[in-house]
Amino acid sequence: MQVTITQEAKERIIAASRPDQTIRINGELVGGCGMNVEYALWWDEANPTDEVIKIDEVTLAIDSQTIEHMDTAKLTIDYRPQQGFRLVTPAQILAYGIQLKNRWV
Repeated sequence: MQVTITQEAKERIIAASRPDQTIRINGELVGGCGMNVEYALWWDEANPTDEVIKIDEVTLAIDSQTIEHMDTAKLTIDYRPQQGFRLVTPAQILAYGIQLKNRWV
């Protein structure tokens, strides 16, 4: 998967960065009859089966199920002051209003 990070998003991530930590992009199926994918960004460590992507000082980890849910070859991580982080593909905005947080919060 090709991932890009906008300058605004990169600045926000670097300002909040933690040494030797990875940002996990996670997509999880939620709901009952109307299944939906809920996306999140959190500080984590990469697993051996993750796709790990390093962009400058930022390291990302994405598991195979999340990649499957996204159904795209290109993803952009963006940040808007009024919306928070956004996950954007060439076809759609997958999620917005995302906060980068600790995994177990």
